[in-house]
Amino acid sequence: MKRYIMNKKLLLLIIIAVMAKLNVLAADGGKTSVRQENKVLVLSSYYQGYSWAGALESSIVSHFSVDRKWSVEVDYLDLVANRDSSFMHHEAERLMAEHDANRKNIVILLGEEAWIMYRTYMSEEWKNVPCVALFSGTYTISASDYSSCHEITDNMKISLEDSRKGINATLINDPYFVEPTIELALSLRPQTQHLALVSDTWQIGFMVREKTKRIVKEKYPSLDLIDLNNRELTTAQLKTRLATLPKHTAVIFDSWFSQSKNTANRALYPDNAMRYIASSLTGDVVFGLYDVGIRDGVLAGGVYPTTEELQSTLINVLMKIENGVQPKDMPLVKLDNANTYLNYQTLKKYGIPENLYPKNAIYFGKPISFFERNEKYILGGVCALIAIVILISVVAFFERKLKRQAKMLLLVSRENEKGKSNFITNMGYLMRSPLNAIQMSIDMLDKSNMNDNDKELLSFINQNKSMLLNIFNDIIDLGKAGENDLNLSLTSVDVEPAIMNIKEALGSVSGIQFTIEGDGNAHFVKADPKRFSQVVNYAIVNADYYKMTGKVAVKFWGNQNEVVVQVGCIANFTEKDTEDLFDVFNNRTNPANSGRSNLELPLCRKLMQAMGGNITLERLADDQWAFVIKATLIHDANV
Repeated sequence: MKRYIMNKKLLLLIIIAVMAKLNVLAADGGKTSVRQENKVLVLSSYYQGYSWAGALESSIVSHFSVDRKWSVEVDYLDLVANRDSSFMHHEAERLMAEHDANRKNIVILLGEEAWIMYRTYMSEEWKNVPCVALFSGTYTISASDYSSCHEITDNMKISLEDSRKGINATLINDPYFVEPTIELALSLRPQTQHLALVSDTWQIGFMVREKTKRIVKEKYPSLDLIDLNNRELTTAQLKTRLATLPKHTAVIFDSWFSQSKNTANRALYPDNAMRYIASSLTGDVVFGLYDVGIRDGVLAGGVYPTTEELQSTLINVLMKIENGVQPKDMPLVKLDNANTYLNYQTLKKYGIPENLYPKNAIYFGKPISFFERNEKYILGGVCALIAIVILISVVAFFERKLKRQAKMLLLVSRENEKGKSNFITNMGYLMRSPLNAIQMSIDMLDKSNMNDNDKELLSFINQNKSMLLNIFNDIIDLGKAGENDLNLSLTSVDVEPAIMNIKEALGSVSGIQFTIEGDGNAHFVKADPKRFSQVVNYAIVNADYYKMTGKVAVKFWGNQNEVVVQVGCIANFTEKDTEDLFDVFNNRTNPANSGRSNLELPLCRKLMQAMGGNITLERLADDQWAFVIKATLIHDANV
């Protein structure tokens, strides 16, 4: 009981502090919310959507979003598709014209090409700006050599240490583990007589071909190396060569960028080219050099540091810079540790005997029994098992307790709306105990000697704890809405920028894509900025979840006294859903694997009603449905 009272007081103090901050922001007309003291500029060598860079961009945005003092801007240079030093020079001049070096607190470069451009054309003017560059090459070259050369000679190579002289920069090297990957392929295919390397004319492609030729010559002289690169082959020719490879050939995929179009009429970039090209193989498995295509079974396996390890390394470097350490004073960082990753289902598909599988590898898609998981890790397995049993017991205990409490509260709560609010609030507070118990058990597991599979299980438990915490937050908000205790800070909200910010956030974190169409006018509504964005966000993610096909379409327009935001989709809703989806007690319960709760839409309605508006579900035509948000129009944006 004491813990319950203390938690309630703590929650009240947090709410008061947050609302005080919001009041300060509202008092200065929202200027504080957009005034950013520190700037972060991310220069990507690639196009928007390239998976390797996209994962890093997301981690950068997530890291700096914790502190309102930082703003992050990403510029997609697509230098790979425009391999020309004059284009590099033009882009460098554009960047220096658009951005004040004195206002850029940190510059982050993704890929070899961005680093070549920066050190060649920007380093003199921006030499004092803290800079972090991430790429896979073990050396670099000049801009002129990059745009003109067909092979890299020794006199072109510039060491990484030399490349940063006179620049306030540090480098993070994510190397390719070519030799271990070759060894892996040969161990799984002992009868291998040919090694086919698929690569392109990116700088890293030169490096990989150079290293592969040297390794084969020195360690595997009897192995026939088949060099498949896009300087000599078109994509169509490559597919033909792959389909007619000699028997007993192991294939290693490095990269394949091509301006030529595939059957989907799109330029081939490394991540989609991998899938496009792998479909040409008739009997040989493909191995990769980085963390793409193996988890989902397109490739059989490889040896590499994971993207998560690279993200963690980058964040550690950025934290040092935030604490005042200059990049030029930091040592170069190289990810030396790599693990072997294999897709179990792909290996089985191609008939590779299980006795050849390396014992120390990490497998995706492997069915593992409890006994097999703990057979070779007796002490750590026993400790982990005990902790898991305790965790399951604690969760089961509180689950039973919650069900009993829920039944009792439900009988009382259905009498009136106030009872419903009390039920929701009480349920939220009851969830504190299992959350604390789960976290305690997770902490116990962290201290035990676990194998990799137990760590994977722990990660699964931790993810579900986070989802439970999100549901808890919705429950508390819904309870406050029922008691008219939301403490909203109503001000003027510009609808279009609010929706664009949601699109950017959803696209980088969840991958949800949707179209936006306005009536060409600026519209300001009376609302709490955070809560209005929350309502639109929930409407979009629920429309995306329930849709049967196509994209979610967001439209907005103004009427005489209100602004309408329409979130449309093709779905199999019924007329009954038009009310039930907004009722806590009659709402469809989303499957557990959806990551959504059945509280989001009821909370949306409570929030909009508290702000003088509403949200409804309306049929537009046949299977065309839309969540329709109506908010009060403000004619004078300064009010």
